[in-house]
Amino acid sequence: MVAVRPFTMLRITMFFSHATGRGARVAGPGAAIARRLAGAAALGLLTTLAACGNQADSPPVRVAGPTPDLHGTRITTPLREPDLTLTGASGRPVNLRKATEGRLTLVYFGYTHCPDVCPTTMADLAAALRKLAPAQRTRIAVVFITTDPWRDTPKVIKSWLASFDSSFIGLTGDYAKIQAAAKPLGIALERPSSTTGDYEVTHGAEVLPFGTDHRAHLIYTAGVTAADWAADLPKLLRETTTKGGDT
Repeated sequence: MVAVRPFTMLRITMFFSHATGRGARVAGPGAAIARRLAGAAALGLLTTLAACGNQADSPPVRVAGPTPDLHGTRITTPLREPDLTLTGASGRPVNLRKATEGRLTLVYFGYTHCPDVCPTTMADLAAALRKLAPAQRTRIAVVFITTDPWRDTPKVIKSWLASFDSSFIGLTGDYAKIQAAAKPLGIALERPSSTTGDYEVTHGAEVLPFGTDHRAHLIYTAGVTAADWAADLPKLLRETTTKGGDT
């Protein structure tokens, strides 16, 4: 299910809620929603973009609008990359910052049993990376952080990510720790539940590109295509690797 629910004139809630066996199709409506959001921002509206769930639990991210030559949306206050240590696909601890130091880092929160937006996002990123020159490719890291650590063991994540790109970094671990890392990024997560008989996982579907300054200066919503990413990544490399070191 995809829901977009206005709660004030310029505030929009966007989230993806999935129930195993009820594969919601996101590609069409999700893309249209993302385009409408970008279009509204382009008209000069100051929009508040947030993920699903309790707004008190997930502070909104304020956005000023899309950039003319990028498919992402500019954030008025850059988001800080979490200094987060979880379990990697090898079963050993991995620190998000240290594992991606010096690279443009694309962070996505999702889960491997997702029927729609998660595999689509990973596939689009992998396809875009294959279009880049090797020198560009080595300067980019894609990090998948599970929102369903109960089923997404290191082995499961490793196998799933390998179907897209074996260089993708997968992280799993304590759910409370994952949720706490997502919260300041404006990405709301809800603990998986099975109250309706289906195993339902709800999560925000944004991709955050953190530069070498460990900041995300843009946010990408669902609906960005592989071609869009292929066009943007070289530009993001130039932009996000010239903002200095960590502060």
